[in-house]
Amino acid sequence: MTLHPEVDAVVTATLHPNDALLLPTGHDILRSFGAEHPTDDHPVLVVVTVPARRHRERAEALQTAHETQAGDAVLATSARVLMDCAQARATLIGQIDRWAAETVSEPSTAALLHTETLGRLVDRMATTWACWQQLHAGMPASRRVPVGHPTQAAMDEVAALSNAYDDLPVDLRSGRRRLPTTAPVIADL
Repeated sequence: MTLHPEVDAVVTATLHPNDALLLPTGHDILRSFGAEHPTDDHPVLVVVTVPARRHRERAEALQTAHETQAGDAVLATSARVLMDCAQARATLIGQIDRWAAETVSEPSTAALLHTETLGRLVDRMATTWACWQQLHAGMPASRRVPVGHPTQAAMDEVAALSNAYDDLPVDLRSGRRRLPTTAPVIADL
């Protein structure tokens, strides 16, 4: 039983094992997070708009649930949104990971195992990006973000993840790293 037919349709139509291992850059992924529709025809960039949107929905549901006047109906709705987002993200992580498993050539078993799957890494980038976007939206446009402010810290984390992501394709191509084949279950309500 498929719970997210729109997600599966997007993924099935775009993630093909015949695509070359030319992963998009971290900057391209971040740019795609903010897009309503895919900004490129690369299979990963087509898919990343969905988890970014789900993370924004998740952040809004959490914020709504934490409001003091939130009643039972609001809390129940927020809980349903959180569960739906987690399920959709798990589906997308799995689809990206299957694409990577079929596309990325297998390096030697002596290659170091990367700490997370490609899908989980992209999801973590989306989580951090959504947090930064939410904090950034709360800042007045005319005000510069002070050093040490949570918005600056979130922006720095987004940049650090993007840079770390950019190292991954180099390590995969050179055979220094290999990707894990399974992602952990998402349990971050």
